[in-house]
Amino acid sequence: MAIVGYVLLGILVTVFLLLCIPVRLILRYQTDKHPIGQLRWLFFRFNLIKAVQEKTKQTEQPAPKEKKPPPKKEKKPLEFSKLIGTVTDLLASLKGGAAMIIRGFRIYRLRLTMVVAEEDAAQTAVNYGKCNAAIYSAYALATHFLNLCDPEIDIRPDFVSEKSFVDFEMRGRLLPITVLIAAIRIFASFLVKTIQRKKLQEE
Repeated sequence: MAIVGYVLLGILVTVFLLLCIPVRLILRYQTDKHPIGQLRWLFFRFNLIKAVQEKTKQTEQPAPKEKKPPPKKEKKPLEFSKLIGTVTDLLASLKGGAAMIIRGFRIYRLRLTMVVAEEDAAQTAVNYGKCNAAIYSAYALATHFLNLCDPEIDIRPDFVSEKSFVDFEMRGRLLPITVLIAAIRIFASFLVKTIQRKKLQEE
């Protein structure tokens, strides 16, 4: 029995350590180059850009004609009210868990290099001002709900060239154990709210 206990303890410790290894998100965009989007965990890599492109291709392909399904029976008002109650409980339960995941996602590298260039010097100056206002406003807004590092932002006008340039990179990490705890929190909250709602309906 002692050996079985040690084995189970070893498995639990291993699982806990694996859940403490962060999942990393890497996003990179550079003008005239293919964008990069990857999820990395240990030695696993998932190409987000490729997955989105494949999904888009499948959506663009015409779907084969199918026979019209028989008309569905209309749900009774009581069943519909139960469905609405379940959806409401789920949405209310998501708030705490989702906030926990957002706070746990740490953006540890944020870099933006932008060269603003237009055919006309006056238009270049106008667009340069607009870019500064938009980017710094977006960053100020993001600081209220995202866990951000100090960004490296370099925006400058180019009155000689006629082509703008953008080089953007973002790297973030999230612990899988944070997602697990958030999921447990959502499930527990949903269960409590559902039980409370059913008790009120029975009274």
